[in-house]
Amino acid sequence: MIRHPGYLGTLLMEIGAGLAVTNWVVLFALLVIGVTSRAYRIGVEEKMLEANFGEEYKVYSAQTWKLIPFVY
Repeated sequence: MIRHPGYLGTLLMEIGAGLAVTNWVVLFALLVIGVTSRAYRIGVEEKMLEANFGEEYKVYSAQTWKLIPFVY
């Protein structure tokens, strides 16, 4: 269902850490940095996978979500 479960897991851990600190500034900073860095990394990784696996990866990616089911 998800192509990048490791990235989703670490993002959820960072959100949990931000909530545990109970500081909205820290939570916001973690979200901004986490989402932007993962978006960049996922883009680079998917280009590499498509270059290596071609049509097979395109079919796979059409059947799965990048990071968040039913959203992205």
